[in-house]
Amino acid sequence: MKDNSQRVLKKGTKHYAKKSLGQNFLIDPNIARWMVDFAEIGDSDVILEVGPGKGMLTKEILKSPCKYLHVIEIDKTLAPFLEPLISECKSRMALIWGDVLAVNLKELQPTPTKVLANIPYNITTPLIWQIFEGLVPLGTTQLLLMLQLDLAYRLCAKPRTKDRSPLGITIERMGQAQIVKKVPPQVFWPVPRVESAIVQITLDKNLKLASDSSWRRLLRVAFARRRRTLINNLACVYEFFKEKDQALKLLEEMGLSPTVRAEELETDDWQRLYEYISSL
Repeated sequence: MKDNSQRVLKKGTKHYAKKSLGQNFLIDPNIARWMVDFAEIGDSDVILEVGPGKGMLTKEILKSPCKYLHVIEIDKTLAPFLEPLISECKSRMALIWGDVLAVNLKELQPTPTKVLANIPYNITTPLIWQIFEGLVPLGTTQLLLMLQLDLAYRLCAKPRTKDRSPLGITIERMGQAQIVKKVPPQVFWPVPRVESAIVQITLDKNLKLASDSSWRRLLRVAFARRRRTLINNLACVYEFFKEKDQALKLLEEMGLSPTVRAEELETDDWQRLYEYISSL
C-alpha cells in the first residue's frame, strides 16, 4: 500500500493539501475501482462527482460506461490534474469550478442519476441535504459517498442510539443507508487521524421529503437539545406542546413514554408526529 501510494504521488504535479478545504486526497486506485464497481454504473447513468481532488476516482468513473460525468471542484490549483481528463473526454465530462454548496444542482444537464464522491467532513451534511433537495426529485436515486466513519454511523444509526440524527431519519423515510466498506487512513494523503467508510444511500420513496420545510423544522426542533425530552424541545416552538396535558395525551396515544427523547423514536413515530403537527 505504501509503495503504491508514493508512486501515485510522484506521477503528479506538486500540490499541497489545504486544511481549510478539508483536503485528504485519495491515493489508492484500488479503492477508487472498488467504488466504481460497486456503483454498477451503466451506459445510461449520469454521474456527479464532488471534490475530485487529483482525479483518482474521476479516472475510474471515466473508464466505466457512464453516459456523462459532472465534476465540481472548488480548488483551481488542481487544474493540472483535472483539465487533461477534460481534453481526453470532452464529449462526456464537464468540469465546474466552484463551491458545490453555491452551485444550483438542478441546472446540471443531463441530470445525474448517481453521486460518487469523497466528501470533506466540513460540508458532508449540508451537501447531502442539498442533493436531496435539488437532485433527488429529478431522478438521482443512489449516492455512494466516502465519509469519516463517525458521520457514516450517524447516517445509518438506528432508534435509541446516540448517533441518531435528523438526516439519518430522513434517509430512512426516503430509502436506506448502509456502510458497505470501511476505509483505512493510509489510502489518503495527507493521512487523516480518523477512519473513513463508504456509505451507500439508495432512495426510492418520498423523494420530495427533504424539500418539505415543515418536516425539516420538526426534526431540527426535536433534536435542538438532545438531553431534553421531546415534549420540552417541541414546546419551544409549537403551541400545542406548551399545554403539557394535551401533549402527554398525544404521546400516550402514540404509545410513547412522557420522557421520551427524540433519538428514541422509530421512523413511523416521526411520520405520525409530522402528520399530527401538520394537521394543527
